[in-house]
Amino acid sequence: MTRAMKTLSSALILTFVLAAAAGAAPPEFQFGLAFNPALPQGGFHDVLGRTIWGGSFQFAFRPSGSPVLLGTSLGFGIYGFDSWQDWPGILDPDVLVDIRTTNAVLAWNVFLRLQPARGLIRPYLDVFAGLHLLTTDTRIGDGDDDGSGGFSVNNAADTAFACGAGAGVMLPVVRFVHRDGRPAAAINLDLGARYAFGGRADYLVKTDRHGVFDERTSRTDLLILNAGLSFCF
Repeated sequence: MTRAMKTLSSALILTFVLAAAAGAAPPEFQFGLAFNPALPQGGFHDVLGRTIWGGSFQFAFRPSGSPVLLGTSLGFGIYGFDSWQDWPGILDPDVLVDIRTTNAVLAWNVFLRLQPARGLIRPYLDVFAGLHLLTTDTRIGDGDDDGSGGFSVNNAADTAFACGAGAGVMLPVVRFVHRDGRPAAAINLDLGARYAFGGRADYLVKTDRHGVFDERTSRTDLLILNAGLSFCF
């Protein structure tokens, strides 16, 4: 984690230097929803060999007089899915059950964001720290289309510390102003990317056989792309 901590420390120092130069700003709230393809890096890529498709929600707040925003985000991505039917052979051998297995990554973090409080185009720099949760769950249904029956089983779950930095830009889609012309709120297109240095974790990957997994261990580094909408007011 030495390389990750050096990178995070450098990003933090840069953020606070730029924040000090930016000066104070009025209070601000940001709510965002985003589409987030994540590209596994290093050993994580060697194991998965595929893009993790997912999305995220984030919230950030700039206290009055602060040059930076403090926020949190929660993301979810799927790196494997399998679905098949089988005979349980317990109560009634003639009854088929639906079996669905999902391999997923849940990412939670807190972040500091340096961003101009005003302007038509608003670039930003983030530094963050949090957790990666890797989980595999199996849903066993009763064969009905309504999904009301059956039960779920967690096959495996593990967490890893994660930290990193990112950058992006917000471009206006819709702007709202007060009667006197002062900005009131805006809906922005939010484009960016961030690199997460993820710690080591144990996780399952699907094989060519239904319901059979390989257990792997690796770092969980991710290059995460971001395309979404942010509501700022």
